[in-house]
Amino acid sequence: MQRAHKSGFLRGLGHLALVVDDLEKARWFFGDVLGADVEPWRGTQLLIHVGPDLLVAKLSSDAIDKDRQQGPLGRQVLDHYGFMADSPSQVDCLAERIRAAGLEILKGPYTRSDGRSVYFRDPFGNLVEYLYYQPTP
Repeated sequence: MQRAHKSGFLRGLGHLALVVDDLEKARWFFGDVLGADVEPWRGTQLLIHVGPDLLVAKLSSDAIDKDRQQGPLGRQVLDHYGFMADSPSQVDCLAERIRAAGLEILKGPYTRSDGRSVYFRDPFGNLVEYLYYQPTP
């Protein structure tokens, strides 16, 4: 999904910070289930390397916008986050890993007009999409 670079200000996504309720559960989900490289950061956070991109898993006590962190898992202000697959079969393979890990699949895997996708919940209640994107000509 490469497009021409238009912004003189934005050259990529620096990181996305997700509030989690348990760092060990985050290490398990991102590292063991999804296969990302995970490393501790600042003692109370995790850096999750996804190709050239970065996620940060942090406890609500470390959140910058503490007013939005109410309830046991915080308040979700994100519709979903997603990862890209290299093939349709990779979507199916990860869906099986998600099921085997006991996580909830909400939709799919299914073929759609622009590829193949599966939606599931991470252990913290966030909606995650895994997508093989193939634009139509």
